[in-house]
Amino acid sequence: MGAWGGGLYDSDYARDLKAVIAGIWHVPLSDDEILAEIGAPTPGGPDEIDALDHWLVLADQLERAGSPNRAVFARAIEIIEAGEDLAALEALASSKAVLAKRRNARTELLQRLRNPRPAKRRRTLATPQPLLFGVGEAITWPTDNGRHVSPWIDGGFKQDGWGFGIVTDVGHLYGVLAYHAVQALKWRRHERPSAELATHCPRSEHEFGTITPEIVEKLRIESLGIVPKAALGPPLDPEVARREARRTALTGPVLPQAFGLDAFDNSVWPGPKFMFMAPSGTPIDEDAPDQRPGMYEEDTEFLPLPSDRAATRAHYYSLMRAQADRQ
Repeated sequence: MGAWGGGLYDSDYARDLKAVIAGIWHVPLSDDEILAEIGAPTPGGPDEIDALDHWLVLADQLERAGSPNRAVFARAIEIIEAGEDLAALEALASSKAVLAKRRNARTELLQRLRNPRPAKRRRTLATPQPLLFGVGEAITWPTDNGRHVSPWIDGGFKQDGWGFGIVTDVGHLYGVLAYHAVQALKWRRHERPSAELATHCPRSEHEFGTITPEIVEKLRIESLGIVPKAALGPPLDPEVARREARRTALTGPVLPQAFGLDAFDNSVWPGPKFMFMAPSGTPIDEDAPDQRPGMYEEDTEFLPLPSDRAATRAHYYSLMRAQADRQ
């Protein structure tokens, strides 16, 4: 549960729905197929406001895009005229300011739904977005204290090491929207890694995201070739992979979050980082530690995860967003 604001996009649900609509808008599907993929809400309890906002947000986005839909518009108008969303906000003990903001937003939306702009044709992607890496490909990138190239590094970027990762999944959603998944590997040596050494490295969860040639060039990501089969570890759960691929392809979280995973300060990625041990079960060199001494507090890295992995990840992402906002 969380707090709801008065604007149409003041809740996480509404913002997420807007991102999904934007992501799916240009895929080569019919209008009816687009709506089917967006889906309908399941109301229940205090989240009833989300179920109502679903129709208001959907109607707002369709009207703005010049894609009127009689059934969606009718449901949104019904909600506004009956005051269903206001009643739901009042049930959540919303403030007078929140209610006043909602009244203004719904009045403006109602006017547009009753007199929508002319319809225009959707522009869809004609060709699939490029896949930049393949499954099993090892990648590396320069790091400064564990962080990838970034304008936010105080004093400018000064390379002192390398990031290391394995591409564990790639594909297209709806035949055109590309996604990639990467497991970041624990690599805290000064020398450049190699694909063969991936077998001996602990690794993070599978981080799904989008990536472009511009990001590859900016972060100076390079391919090291295909890792040994033993380095891949257990396969992804198909249902989890399908869900994460869809979320990624539609809402577009970018992969650089995975490339900053091995940063040595918790402000970049707080909490456990490498939850999966190396498939080999043996270190690269028994006589030399994989951790460069004095650069990171190891005792917090392998803290046990709460049972609710999704909540844990959401918490970490919220901390990362807060950090980015401060910068």
